[in-house]
Amino acid sequence: MKFSDRLANLLKEHGITQKRLSMELHIAPSTLNGYLRRNREPDFTILVKISNYFEVTADYLLGVTNIRNPYRHNECYDDKEEDLLDTYRALEAPEQTYLICQAHIYYRRKQRNF
Repeated sequence: MKFSDRLANLLKEHGITQKRLSMELHIAPSTLNGYLRRNREPDFTILVKISNYFEVTADYLLGVTNIRNPYRHNECYDDKEEDLLDTYRALEAPEQTYLICQAHIYYRRKQRNF
């Protein structure tokens, strides 16, 4: 995934407008728009600001890795694992237990089919 796609996804996920982010980063809205339209690239200073703002690594923004922030959970999760973890944490305790049971059942069935 390209930098522009990752940046657009982060804006959408956090519900932040381009105008607000450009104000927070102290850059012109047209500059941010250029990043999103793929006709501009941020310098290192802005890349670090964006990284810090969204609490992701520069490597994630640049598409080097799918791990957003290996230091955030003291573990290394890719996007799918983080999504699963976020979903699990949003559930009530009985729903979490149900989800774990279903995962175990699914896993055991897969193991028997091999």
